[in-house]
Parts: sequence; C-alpha cells; structure tokens
Amino acid sequence: MNTKDLDSLISFKMGLPSLYHIMLGMSEDETDGYQKELDERQTDNYDLNDLLKNYDIAVEREAFSDEWRLNEIAVYIPIEHLSEKNIKQICDNLTYKMQAKEKHFSITTDGDDVIMDLNASIHSDLYDVTITTTIREGTEQENVVITFISKDDVNLDKLRCLAIIANNEKQFAKDIIEYIDGHNDYWYE
Repeated sequence: MNTKDLDSLISFKMGLPSLYHIMLGMSEDETDGYQKELDERQTDNYDLNDLLKNYDIAVEREAFSDEWRLNEIAVYIPIEHLSEKNIKQICDNLTYKMQAKEKHFSITTDGDDVIMDLNASIHSDLYDVTITTTIREGTEQENVVITFISKDDVNLDKLRCLAIIANNEKQFAKDIIEYIDGHNDYWYE
C-alpha cells in the first residue's frame, strides 16, 4: 500500500481532512449516509470501494462534541498491509497536505520489517493527527490507526464552517456569483 492508494479515501479540501466526504466539525446527521456507504463498501468511487475491500480498511467516527459535531475520526488499516516505508510515506504525505506545524515520529520494527511499535503525531492549527497501532474493537486483528482529532471547541466551530464551504464549494461559488450578478444594477446606478 502507498499514499496514492489512500488518496481515494483521505483527501484534503482547503487543507482540511476529508475521509470520503466525512469531515471534522460535521454533524452526526450529515455523516450518517457517508458512514453507511463506507461500511458497506459501496461508495460512488469504485477505486475507493476496491481499496476498502482489498485492504479491509475501516473508517469510524470516533467521537462527537456536546453539540454533536464530529471531533474525532479514524482510519483502521490491518498492520500486515503496511511496512515501515509505507508508514513514513503516509506520515510525510499527511504532514505536507495538512500544512503541519509540528511532527513527531517513532517506529520500531523487527528484522522482517514487521511493525512492533508505532507512535506518530502531526499538529496543525485546527486539528491533530495521530498514527498508532491498536487492536480494533470487535476484531482480533492488529491495525495501524490514523486518527484525526480536534478537541478545541473554537477550532471545531471553524472546522464546521470550513467543512460547509468545502463540501459545497462549487454551489457556494455559483451562489455568490449569482448574488453579485443580481445586484450589479444597484452598484452601477
């Protein structure tokens, strides 16, 4: 697996992480349909469906704030699909795409490049990313988990606003242009 494989799942709209179409700051209702598509591995993106099936990847909405805004989302990838080189590439790719302010990276592997211990964190102004290993609930399989987190309520509100703009970018721009065009008569009188 490499970063190009994950690009169909993890994208950055306006510098914000989007897992398929799920973004930090969105409400539970706004993410339910997307979560269902990911769980069933039947999205509108065939490359993503193949990635989810071939690597047994799971995306989970981990936590919501008191106002039911998504403040933690995670990607689980079975550890046998990743090497130390893959992890470093993923970490460097995320650092670049999220315009990180700070990065910490620690990995221990055995002689066969099997990951024994992993602890990485990436910090940006609005959210953080952690990359660790864990056994996913309900399975006995060890996974690398990439978690996007924003615990700060003010940043979560900013992420909410940016998510709305990013997810409606084309329509938002069209609405602004129509608004301006509709009011041009007033500006030129």
